[in-house]
Amino acid sequence: MLVVAIATTLGCGGSNDKAGADDPFAYDTTAPLRYGDRGVVNKGYPIAVHDVSFSVPGGSRIEGMLAVPPGKGPFPAALYLHGSGGDRTQLLVPATWLAARGVAVLTLTTPEAESGSGSAEERLVAEREAVTATVVATRRGIDLLEALPRVDSERIALVGWSAGARIGAILAGVESRIGSFGLLSGGSTPVAEYAAQAPEELRPAIERELGAVDPLRWIALARPGSVLLLNGRNDEVVPKAALQALAKAAGPAATVRTYDQGHAPSPAAFTDLHAWLAERLDLDGSLVKGAATGP
Repeated sequence: MLVVAIATTLGCGGSNDKAGADDPFAYDTTAPLRYGDRGVVNKGYPIAVHDVSFSVPGGSRIEGMLAVPPGKGPFPAALYLHGSGGDRTQLLVPATWLAARGVAVLTLTTPEAESGSGSAEERLVAEREAVTATVVATRRGIDLLEALPRVDSERIALVGWSAGARIGAILAGVESRIGSFGLLSGGSTPVAEYAAQAPEELRPAIERELGAVDPLRWIALARPGSVLLLNGRNDEVVPKAALQALAKAAGPAATVRTYDQGHAPSPAAFTDLHAWLAERLDLDGSLVKGAATGP
């Protein structure tokens, strides 16, 4: 089993040169990952999908699915982040499409936000903490990928959809170990617009709490050419202005492609995403025999 092969390398999290005092999403990189592998859930399919979990600092566990191509590797890797209300299975099929191209892919169930109770300021703090927890959980997922012997830690990408794209936009500015970010249907309204519509006494808290986890702030720090934004012309969930705001904030970091689709990615968007990742991850073009490769 996979867990046996990597047991000696997963005692602690990996190093991260951006996890420092100036990083609001810093975490204890020495905390044990406590990796668990419950085994393959789809026996008989060319892509082995493992039911896995790992710990974040503080003891909480993150559930994931790890899709691994056949062979010894080392394979490039990718991490997929689901949309609001989703879980590790929401993007599992698209994850296996990429795995069929020779990539080890990890999907996660990210932490859920607390229910909206307490004062308005307390709810803002809870929202900031929920976003921070998701960013940290994702960085721990990168720690896990780095520790896998069959993963090439120099070739790691992230794919995020909807809420997962917003988290990906933050990571594009703070996580140097991820070289490529494919963000589907990702948008963000400027914090200043929220603040302008709120009671005056609440505006400082909005700017402080939401500003700390503002995707527009962080994607502006992304490396040039490292982001692909794939948006729909008829997105019924994310306003057009929010899609455009994220693209504008990304500036030279991003290439923007727009499709005749709604919020859900179209076959054309996935086709372009796979082609872009193939180039960014330096894939050789080979496909896993008998595995579905997507639309």
